[in-house]
Amino acid sequence: MKQFVPKQGPSGTKLEGFDLDLETAAELLPFVRKGPKGMRRLEEEAEDMAKHQPRWLLTVSSGRTRLACPKCKGMLIFEQGLRCSACSTQLPTHRLSTHARACWFGLLPPIGISGLSKIDRALSTNGAPAGHVAAQHAELGRFLLVPLLAGYPSDYPKSPPQIRYLPGFFELPFMPPDKASHRVHLYGQGVLCLFASGQWNRKDFIRQVIEQRAYAHVIKMLNFANGKRRAFAKVS
Repeated sequence: MKQFVPKQGPSGTKLEGFDLDLETAAELLPFVRKGPKGMRRLEEEAEDMAKHQPRWLLTVSSGRTRLACPKCKGMLIFEQGLRCSACSTQLPTHRLSTHARACWFGLLPPIGISGLSKIDRALSTNGAPAGHVAAQHAELGRFLLVPLLAGYPSDYPKSPPQIRYLPGFFELPFMPPDKASHRVHLYGQGVLCLFASGQWNRKDFIRQVIEQRAYAHVIKMLNFANGKRRAFAKVS
């Protein structure tokens, strides 16, 4: 199946398609290596992402850090192995850290911040943290784009996906600290707490978790930072 990566050319940025190499990605996913059911699940997940979130890329992370090309810091993609999307350097998976895992990386849909006066003012003055985008749209008004990492635990799908904020998210003005917190539903190290006991349905895909739960978590975090201290009072 196809994935698309931004490429900078003489006439500006364009999307370049490539064939996703799931066999190599599986080398960095313990749940896939346990048997054929794992590979079928990964294929279904990738097809679902390609259909509904085609701009999210399957890449590599270690914990909350998205790994980059050691030569040029470009995005790593799975195309005929693992390679840099910018300079095409090949990276054998066995040379990566033992903590390296294949994961999805992308930006959530725009979140309006015109009504979040404290955050809006601070972003207008200081700009957005690395990887985040604060901008203006004629219809949306001021908005923020938030990146996330979405990965698979080793016992997936018995356990739900693990969704993480990048470190820059906690540099947004008035954000709570990045540590375990029942009040704002965080496990620490950027990991979102998205399910109460028994809520996770193992038939759901990671894309559904991103769209239905992670997106809502981001909105609640922004409201909390803007002063709404009961933003998480109702479990979604």
